[in-house]
Amino acid sequence: MRQQKMHFYNDIADSFEEIANPYDTDRRREVIFNDFLGRVDLQGKRLLDAGCGFGAFSATAVARGAEVTAVDIAERLVAKVREKVPGIYQALTGSILGLPFPDASFDIVVSSDVIEHTEDVWKAVGELIRVLKPGGLLCLTVPNRSFWFFSVIIANRLGLRKYKGLENWVHYSELHKRLRASGMDILEYKGIHSFPFVIPFLNDFLRACDRVLEKRCGVVMVNIACLARKQQPL
Repeated sequence: MRQQKMHFYNDIADSFEEIANPYDTDRRREVIFNDFLGRVDLQGKRLLDAGCGFGAFSATAVARGAEVTAVDIAERLVAKVREKVPGIYQALTGSILGLPFPDASFDIVVSSDVIEHTEDVWKAVGELIRVLKPGGLLCLTVPNRSFWFFSVIIANRLGLRKYKGLENWVHYSELHKRLRASGMDILEYKGIHSFPFVIPFLNDFLRACDRVLEKRCGVVMVNIACLARKQQPL
């Protein structure tokens, strides 16, 4: 299965940025780097972009002065990130189910809509936490299985989506519970996208809805966004 996934992402490496919805990518990047990390000085901080894709999050972190390590399962995507993100500290091929770093290696870990594409979501979360320093920040987004997953099933059956990888979405309350049980303090927890982002002229309205509903109605929004801090040892 891992080899199939790697081949899939290598095959789409040249078109991945075009396949991705630009509004969704920009909205998730806005939540992580403005809402969650907007007041955090990233200068010199060791930041892991876990599941870097085509490098959108790595590029933003580098621009903010972070020492960025990017990791992805697809070698061709990693090569593209090296080319596209001048100033990146390193870009490596690897799986978030077994990250090639010692414990407590990073000040900040960012992983946006990645864990759902693994065979074991909770093992992936455990790895993200393992490589985070005590007191470090985890910025995580993942599609929310609690309400909108039916739309993916319908779209896939109608052949409306180009994505063919794994989609192990997680439930809104379960992610919160698992993070707390793993020694994380939840600093912010909310939803992104009040409804699916498939009609471009509604994007401004969608963003406005997010601002009103993101914390009150997160359980029925398309994505979950979480900022958590790893607890210091007693």
